Amino acid sequence: MNICDRSHPSGRHSATDWNDPDLETYPEFKDATANEVVLQAGDVLYLPTHWFHYIISQDLNWQCNARSGITANYEHHIQECGF
Repeated sequence: MNICDRSHPSGRHSATDWNDPDLETYPEFKDATANEVVLQAGDVLYLPTHWFHYIISQDLNWQCNARSGITANYEHHIQECGF
């Protein structure tokens, strides 16, 4: 998903503007699949380590991130992404 170079201040983040993707610079973004989730008060969404996510807040909210760790099952995929 067009990860910024490791030396970039946002080194683990996507360089693509998900609101307005530049498909000339990042043509593979047009083939990306996504899930849309709308959470209600009290809901929790778990995302596995290193999953991309894009958040749009529709109101005041609280967000808490906790890294769940890396297992050997995903190590190969994570290394392919450059982490």
